[in-house]
Amino acid sequence: MKKVLFLLFACLLLVALVLPACDDGDDGAVIKIGVIGPMQYTQGQHHWWGAEMARDEINAAGGVKVGDETYMIKLIQADSNEINSTTDAASAMERLITVDNAQFVVGGFRTEAVFPMQEVAMDYKTIYVNCGAATLALNTPVFDDYDRYKYYFRATPFPSNYLVSNVLFTVGMAGAIIKEETGLQRPLKVAICAEGAEWADGMVNALNGLIPSRLGMEVVGIWRPSPTATDCNAEMTAMEAAGADIICTTISGPLGIPYARSWGELEVEAASVGINVESQDVGFWDATAGFGNFETSLSSYGKGVAQSALTVPFVDAFIEKTGEIPNYNAATYDAIYTLKDCIERAGSFDNDAIVAEMEKWEGPTTAAPLFKYTGMDAPLKNPHDVTYGPGNSTGLACQWQDGELVIIWPNADYATDDAWKAVKYPGIVKWKAPPRLIERLKAEAATEEPAAPVEPTEPTEPTKPTEPTEPAAAGATSFAAATYTNDEYGFSIQYPKDWVERPDLLLSPYHINAFSVSAFLPGVTMMAYDAAEPVTADWIVKSMKDAGNANPKVKSDLKEVTLSDGTKATQYELTYLSPTNYEVRAVVVDADKDGKRIRVVSWTVEAFEPFNEALQTEIANTLTFK
Repeated sequence: MKKVLFLLFACLLLVALVLPACDDGDDGAVIKIGVIGPMQYTQGQHHWWGAEMARDEINAAGGVKVGDETYMIKLIQADSNEINSTTDAASAMERLITVDNAQFVVGGFRTEAVFPMQEVAMDYKTIYVNCGAATLALNTPVFDDYDRYKYYFRATPFPSNYLVSNVLFTVGMAGAIIKEETGLQRPLKVAICAEGAEWADGMVNALNGLIPSRLGMEVVGIWRPSPTATDCNAEMTAMEAAGADIICTTISGPLGIPYARSWGELEVEAASVGINVESQDVGFWDATAGFGNFETSLSSYGKGVAQSALTVPFVDAFIEKTGEIPNYNAATYDAIYTLKDCIERAGSFDNDAIVAEMEKWEGPTTAAPLFKYTGMDAPLKNPHDVTYGPGNSTGLACQWQDGELVIIWPNADYATDDAWKAVKYPGIVKWKAPPRLIERLKAEAATEEPAAPVEPTEPTEPTKPTEPTEPAAAGATSFAAATYTNDEYGFSIQYPKDWVERPDLLLSPYHINAFSVSAFLPGVTMMAYDAAEPVTADWIVKSMKDAGNANPKVKSDLKEVTLSDGTKATQYELTYLSPTNYEVRAVVVDADKDGKRIRVVSWTVEAFEPFNEALQTEIANTLTFK
């Protein structure tokens, strides 16, 4: 009898060791959700922890009700290894869907990896919610090819165009405080330091133009260290030598630790303000041995700062579970809760029905007082994206202040417009400049010449309205113009005389020259092709792709126009994604001469500067031939 009992116990023990745990619904009907991310890094770890918290809470509350059935959520972890390999990321997504049978997927971090992961998910019509990659262009396909890409959404962060806006807000606030505390009069000098990754390319271009035009600061240079660099001493030395007062960062990966260590160890006399995802982690202080003191970064969460009633309970529970403050990747938590609601509202697992519910869903989340996905009418042509701005998703900014991670933005005291002045989250504290910077600038300010007092002026008589003027003569422009002449192809154009030459925009053999406002945009670009085919919409699309642009679309009829010298030309409106992933809107004129087709593209990026159809049409039509 003892032998029988022993054998029975041994068999039961063996079964217990072989059978998997059932804490996420393996013992009944389950919904399988894949969580994909770089699991060896903080970004992937927070993807997983946020998803675990949502799963545990939903399952403990009774699961997901679909009709008369109840389902538990089962999570499947996939290490994308995307910081090191985009190929691995696509393969991990394929396995999640075809081998692990994930019905939905959340996560993703690096833009270069999310693009191929998106394609795999769309091949299988699997709902994929991006919780980490910011590039605006990831959502453009939903607008251009809805039937294929409607299963793709972004839950966090808001698109990179708006990340630029938030960086400008925080750099502007830091600049105002620096000047308050030092009395410095000259424009502050900014070095841009961004990891050499695709997602940062467009942000760097935008910041390079907008920091001078929006903030009145001087950009002294751009540095692009490798995303996996282990120190930044060379970059720090160069930025300090360039006279930087502020280093504006765009860093999302592991580079953030050695960057901050180098900054602190070398005692660089500049503030660091921008994006450094690693600094959102409480482990950052120890990882940098305290040298990351005063590092400032955009973030999504902060201890004790409530964007909605859901924020503080989530942050506190996350800290209790992990010992860390959640970074934005932890919004897998919100993504899974939204999926749950929309599955229940659809009453089925039909993905088209669930997509329709996601498009209508709105409500508070842990990172927004009101979250809703953008629609097909989104001004940036980015449906299924995060709705940004006061009252919706605003984001936060955090700073390390003597070992404590605090939230320093939005700060109504330093807002520049009424909408942002109304954003008042409890728990915000004032940003602090590194003392070494304040000491340097105070010493400099003491040697500056005082500003000349402004003499009061006598009131002037109201000016009389001017008489209407005659229309401008043929060939004249409505703007003070400079002329560019190209002797090789025998043409000239006119453009506003305060625009500057932009050799950095000449990215293909087809480009001839480009000019724009010194602060990035709008601008005009000239190109030359062989005139071997008629000007058709198909040829235009192909020619733009040949020049390195993505997703070109002809947005108007092809209109025949006559240039001022009598040359016949074709005019049309065009949109395309630039090589730096910004959606460009342009008026284009193509004209043939001596076997060559000269193209004038008069353009802007509406996310930063409105489309001025009259001006851009006028510039494009100044094309003339000798």
